[in-house]
Amino acid sequence: MIMRKRLYGCFLALLVMVASQPAIGDEISVPLPVVTEGRLANGLRYTIIPLHAEKGRIDVRMNVDAGSLDETDQQSGVAHMVEHMVFRATDDWPKGVASRLEEQGWRRGSHYNAVTSYERTQFMMSPPDGAKGLDITLRALLQMAAHARISQQDLDDERKVILEEWRGKLGVASRMNAQRIAALREGSRYPTRSSIGNIASIEQTPATVLMDFYRRWYHPGNMRLLIIGDINPQNVQAQIQRYFAPLPALPVPTRNDAYYNQQLQAQLRVVRLQDSESGGSQVSWVNRFAEPKLNGQEGFRQRLIEQIALTALTRQLKRQRSELPSVVGNVVARKADIGRSTYAFGLFADVMPGEYTQGLETVIRERQRLIQFGLDERDINSVKADIRQAALRMRDTPESRPFSGWVNELAIAWQNDRPYIGAQMRGKNALLLLDDIHLQEVNARLRSWLQAMDQLVQFSIPGKASFTPPTSAAIADRESDIARQKLLPTKWLDGAQLPPLPQRDTAGQRLTVKNWPKENVQEWSLSNGDRVIWLRTPQMKNKIWFRAESQAGYLGEGLEPWRAQLASQLMGYAAPSGWRDDDYLRWKQQHGLRFNINQQADALEVSATVEREELDNLFHVYQLLHTDGHIDSESMKNSVMALARRQVVQKDSLSSQRAAQSAILRFGKTDFEQPTTAQLAELTVESLAAEWKKISAAPVTFFIMADIPEAQLKPVVERYLAGIARGEPLFASSYQQSAGHREKRSALNIEPKADVQLWSFNPQAWSPERAVQVSVARNLITQQLKMALRDDARGVYNLMFNGELNDKTARVESELRFSSAPERATELAQRARKTLRDAAARITQHDIDEQKIRFNRAENNRKGEVSDLQRRLILSYRHYNNPGYLSRLNGLDNAITLAGVREMATRLYSSNNLVIYTVVPQGKAQ
Repeated sequence: MIMRKRLYGCFLALLVMVASQPAIGDEISVPLPVVTEGRLANGLRYTIIPLHAEKGRIDVRMNVDAGSLDETDQQSGVAHMVEHMVFRATDDWPKGVASRLEEQGWRRGSHYNAVTSYERTQFMMSPPDGAKGLDITLRALLQMAAHARISQQDLDDERKVILEEWRGKLGVASRMNAQRIAALREGSRYPTRSSIGNIASIEQTPATVLMDFYRRWYHPGNMRLLIIGDINPQNVQAQIQRYFAPLPALPVPTRNDAYYNQQLQAQLRVVRLQDSESGGSQVSWVNRFAEPKLNGQEGFRQRLIEQIALTALTRQLKRQRSELPSVVGNVVARKADIGRSTYAFGLFADVMPGEYTQGLETVIRERQRLIQFGLDERDINSVKADIRQAALRMRDTPESRPFSGWVNELAIAWQNDRPYIGAQMRGKNALLLLDDIHLQEVNARLRSWLQAMDQLVQFSIPGKASFTPPTSAAIADRESDIARQKLLPTKWLDGAQLPPLPQRDTAGQRLTVKNWPKENVQEWSLSNGDRVIWLRTPQMKNKIWFRAESQAGYLGEGLEPWRAQLASQLMGYAAPSGWRDDDYLRWKQQHGLRFNINQQADALEVSATVEREELDNLFHVYQLLHTDGHIDSESMKNSVMALARRQVVQKDSLSSQRAAQSAILRFGKTDFEQPTTAQLAELTVESLAAEWKKISAAPVTFFIMADIPEAQLKPVVERYLAGIARGEPLFASSYQQSAGHREKRSALNIEPKADVQLWSFNPQAWSPERAVQVSVARNLITQQLKMALRDDARGVYNLMFNGELNDKTARVESELRFSSAPERATELAQRARKTLRDAAARITQHDIDEQKIRFNRAENNRKGEVSDLQRRLILSYRHYNNPGYLSRLNGLDNAITLAGVREMATRLYSSNNLVIYTVVPQGKAQ
């Protein structure tokens, strides 16, 4: 056994340019974990990472480095089928690994799962009893890794589930992704090696073929183990040795470069991407090339150069927007891995449907501009300055994240077979390297991408629109013509000296104060009629959370819904007088001001979380949303293009017909009419500004959570918020499911599958206790549905069941959706209804006890999470008009009783208020 220890602080990973703000709450802030790595004599490698912050919790993963790329032409989908079959009968567990784990209280999805990709098959285990379950976890993995039986009888039964998994992946996204893979990864195995396989292979491949694949690739030398959590490394090493060391060392078949990389050549291909249900309208020029993957300091440096080039290029392309034709939207740059050491770099231009010639001209011209002039040194210096600031923050900030966050970070690095590099180390090393990266080197890298000889021009056409792409010869001729033209470099807009924010007079007064000392809440009324709810809590630490709620949803009285949505969306990017949008965005990023504008059917929410010292800027920016926001014409143009693309698709789209039918079936009508071509043509920034003026005039309730003195908060509230001009609330018309039982069956599917949806509701007054009971009942009913439809009926692979006590509608609302074979849709819908109807009686005291433990564990994990406190503060005022709900948090687990949960389980289904919508393939309506 080869073994070594190391600290995960080596020098490999790419610097994250802008570090995300850590969530506020109880997180693990510890030195980077000490990692034990080893290799058994038979070749199996393992990684052990002790992480003790959550008592008893562990996460275990096993990688088999074999995926769909390792299949022969006669083995389509076999790697994935083997993944399924190793959970069935094994030498020691003839009834199956999954059955044995289920007997021990494990649940598929929650405690064990697996996934197959192009290059690997990964098995994930999270024992319900934590570290106590490590022994059975390793026993299960051993059985799966070396002792699977894979009988024909078991395979014939498992095919039913695999077929439904295949069926569930069908759709426009899958079809378009297959086209993109065929275009970008042409010349390699990827286009013909879908991990799920095809219907013929799933139905016909014999068990002997699966066993051949299993025996060829499931060898210790082709496997890796990762164990993270509350463990003793020495004890875990001994367990790994005991279970896996007896396995024989077997040779792993060699793979050649063609497995993973495209065979590149000098060429210019032209590809048309189109699907009747897709709304893409785009022209792109893509170059494919090979680059060595370097490790160590030089690898880090090269990735830093790449980051600088891509970020500077993005800024330069944004400055060029105003020079683009009116029918061309944004031009963006993307670089992606398409093999292990092959890459694609492209320029992508969004275009109005039908304007593909203009789009092609634009892409060629911008590409030539970059080849001729490269990137502006001022952009590169600006990007380096931003990276330097981010690196300083990373260097000086210890990493903090919850257990699940650590698992995700460490597992990603492990999966890619490289050590995890701490953010502080990445920051330190970026600071060492930045000054030695210069303009010439960055531009040389960009030009190497742009001038790579393996070239691809893609035309994405929406819906069923007609278009004949030009030939590669015609494109090459036009490229030569433009290359001879005299182009100008992209204009530089000097934004170094930003103007001060405009000063507007919205001063007012705080009129009244109401104290709730038990909850530490104050309620203020302002002179303009608005209200402030301020919770002072040390949980906020040095942060301020802000949320403004108003009755100004897009279905509000006097609004044009589509225009209201567009105005609210664009106001999130609008700059005040004297500012450019890009400069304003940069200024807000520098100050950590990330506003989120969320407009629902009946409400508008504006929210932000900032550092305490940004209090004045926070309220100033909110004020300017109401007094000084100017919608950018370029942003509006891109939004109009998106709506135009949607129009093209909706003319003949089956998905739009489905959406309309389901809305009419549930609600009696669609929520609103989409804009016509004429309305889009007439749209102006002035009309959007007028719509926003109506929206922003609705009275507001401000929710503020901050640990600051009243003397600090009151003056800024009075200066910026208390005098904003207000009007009347924009009450929204009701849009909720109508009472009654209705069913509809439509033949609107392209694929050979049925999509089944059931919606139900029951009236129920909201309370915190009832909401918890509904949540618990939903969890238990989900388990019952999976057992009935997947495990017993073998009719579905995935299903989604949602249920909640909607505090706005005072209803218990539920939705079930699944896909199946068309001939089984009616049968499975009936099974689902019976399961829902009988669910309450099947809930046991054992279920309740288990759910109560999970609830309390989740509550303990949420302690200190301000998001939960925020949500409950809002709910408290929505239902009680006071903060009293905050005082009831500690006793909610007492509501998890057998009687209470059973009662709410009966509310999650009603045959009297039930809608069933089934969509089958075209030609099979009956």
